[in-house]
Amino acid sequence: MKRRDGIAAALGVAATLMLPAPPSSAQGVHGGEAADGRTMPSDHAMWRLDLGGGWHALGMAQAFPVLTIGAPGEEGSALRETEAYLTQAALMTDVASAGARWVLRTTLNFEGLTQEDGELTFGGWGEGFIDRRHPHTLLHEAVLSFNVWKADGGLSLSAGKGFAPFGTDDPMGRPGLKYPTNHHLSQILERWLLSGAVLRDGVSVEAAVFGGAEPEGPYDFGNIDSFGDSWSARVAKRWGARDGRAPRWEASASVGSVEEEIEGTPARTRLWNAALRHEGAVADVPAYGLLEASLGDPEDGERRFSVLVEGQLEVGRHRPYARVEHARRPEFPREGSPAEAGFFRYDHDARPIGTTRWWIVTAGYGFDATSLPVSLRPFLDVQHHSVRADRGSIDPGDLFGTRSFWSVSAGARIFLGGGSMRMGAYGVLDPMVAGHGGEAMEMPEMGEDMGGPR
Repeated sequence: MKRRDGIAAALGVAATLMLPAPPSSAQGVHGGEAADGRTMPSDHAMWRLDLGGGWHALGMAQAFPVLTIGAPGEEGSALRETEAYLTQAALMTDVASAGARWVLRTTLNFEGLTQEDGELTFGGWGEGFIDRRHPHTLLHEAVLSFNVWKADGGLSLSAGKGFAPFGTDDPMGRPGLKYPTNHHLSQILERWLLSGAVLRDGVSVEAAVFGGAEPEGPYDFGNIDSFGDSWSARVAKRWGARDGRAPRWEASASVGSVEEEIEGTPARTRLWNAALRHEGAVADVPAYGLLEASLGDPEDGERRFSVLVEGQLEVGRHRPYARVEHARRPEFPREGSPAEAGFFRYDHDARPIGTTRWWIVTAGYGFDATSLPVSLRPFLDVQHHSVRADRGSIDPGDLFGTRSFWSVSAGARIFLGGGSMRMGAYGVLDPMVAGHGGEAMEMPEMGEDMGGPR
């Protein structure tokens, strides 16, 4: 399928599924009350379809048309590319019973159609792509949760394909366009899992067993074969709730043990993450901030780490944001020279041949041109990258033609039926349930646009 055909197909599917149903069968949730009686701001605008018997479906879609210019002015650099994408094209739904006792959370991701060759993301790596972000799988999430609500929290059991309880929110719901280098250190995603969560008095404990094998492409569902060989756990404390909305502070610590095959041999990596998240007003200006540190320790390789800080302000319709990340990135044998397309690809199961050190500074600006339920949000995103040799005798100057370079991205975030949303938690911690389905909950996830910075 050609790229333009994929873009048209993804937009058509998202638009068709997310159009509001007639008043007799569906109702918008723009404003009104949440299940616990709190007033929902009009910006929390997910579409709702009543299914009868207390069952209902909630949904939203998004797609970001983007133009990225890499390493402008750097003659001869392998990174001097200009490409256009429809990135992060996704459809998200919750189907829930009365009182959200049962909830099926599903996310379809259409990047296999719209950016099958990946997205220029300098410093990025994972799933056979390097200096590009791989397309996520079509079935990004499909998790069924059974929830038991308590006056001061609740507990749940979840099973399916999705995020293991580890690290921080999926970058898709955060301010920056380009995923940080730590994506495969700070999230464990698209795994078949069985997980449980307990929430009480602002403290949550989650644990899961899952399959460690990563998918090898956007239509790979076979990594279920490795189910049970890996595990993770996360504990978090939330405090400072204000006016029934998101807590101002959230501290979390995570640990994981992931088994994958490297050159045909099972290999285990221990992962750690610690994070502090803030969302609330600073001098009466709504603000979001995240500080996190991640560490990956392969049993037969070099340690990888990342330290990241990011933030965003909300001044009327204006959304300035910034991020700084320092990381050690693994390097792999590339499938082509700097002059070839294979420069951005490596064998998914290859062993790293060294590491490089990266500083990546991001500055961006977004603007809410229209309001939900159909929201157009133009943006400009600028990154500066500095890279130096670390281990394995890899010279970034020889590899890239430069050790310091820029990338610039411009485009728009298009939301249908809801804005950016925190992703990576299920059951009693599911932000869609928190906003529309749970009963009398002291939930931590309700912030702007269903709990995520816009």
